[in-house]
Amino acid sequence: MKNIIDYLTIKSTINELAKTENNTLVDRLLDTLNNNKIPKPEKHNKKEDLETNHYKIDLSKKQLNDIIDLLIDLEVESLTIDGESTPLTSHITSLIDKWSSIKV
Repeated sequence: MKNIIDYLTIKSTINELAKTENNTLVDRLLDTLNNNKIPKPEKHNKKEDLETNHYKIDLSKKQLNDIIDLLIDLEVESLTIDGESTPLTSHITSLIDKWSSIKV
């Protein structure tokens, strides 16, 4: 399925976007967590485990691009003064990769 992202990606993105004070996007992602959960199979062994949840992403192209753009800005800010990657850089890069795979 396309346009599906896991709980930890959404939660981490919310945490990062909160730093940008973009409350509209944060609220939109919180809405996704509250309303777009994909049901787990009946025999799933971790039905109550949030980390195994996946969500349908229902964003406009602009919202998706705004998320990616803000994450790219945070990625640049996470570099050292010499332009070297940090563990935070790697984390944000992985978020960018996941959001970039969404097609709207």
